[in-house]
Amino acid sequence: MERMTELHNRYGLTNEDLNRRWSNPDQSLHPVIYHTKGLMEYCTRVLQRPPHVFVDYHGHSRRKNVFLFGCSRSSSWSAADRAKPDQPVQYLILPHLMQSVSPAFALPLCSFKVERNKESTARVAIWRQLGVSKSYTMESSFCGCDQGVLAGLHLDTNHLKAIGQDFCQALAMMKDADEDWNVDKIPMGETIPEESGCMEDDVSSSCDSDESDLET
Repeated sequence: MERMTELHNRYGLTNEDLNRRWSNPDQSLHPVIYHTKGLMEYCTRVLQRPPHVFVDYHGHSRRKNVFLFGCSRSSSWSAADRAKPDQPVQYLILPHLMQSVSPAFALPLCSFKVERNKESTARVAIWRQLGVSKSYTMESSFCGCDQGVLAGLHLDTNHLKAIGQDFCQALAMMKDADEDWNVDKIPMGETIPEESGCMEDDVSSSCDSDESDLET
């Protein structure tokens, strides 16, 4: 990707935050996003085979562990979204499967809010415009882990590869989960808290201080 190979962060060669260009990418200024989204639109509208899961991978400079941001109509800024029936199972399956297979994953850090200032992110644009209910941002900490066997450790390349394997395992488990899962299978003791404001002194190359769920 342009932002990583040339600048080692998410800002492109035009000095724009590329994760705020997904709602309406420009073919000349944002070619990677434009063509990636175009391919998904072709699969969805022409082939009638929309992506089953979409995940945008990010790094996070303040929170520890690995976690997901997803999309819930009931937690949206839009009254039109909130008026539609929500299916929590659709967006909760992958986070719960990741929690079951990955020691680095922290379910309580996940958030499923849809905020107005996130409409142009990959996660929300693909969810809203292409109807992909399992659309996420996966955040992997630059600060390591504070839980389980990885507590006190930074995530090195081997850890990240293992998390990738865990993610693939969770995806493989989703076929049976999609057929079998219902709300009753979500552990009642596990809650996903409301998120507080983004820390004003966040030094991440990919976090804005006015974003309430700390998504990069």
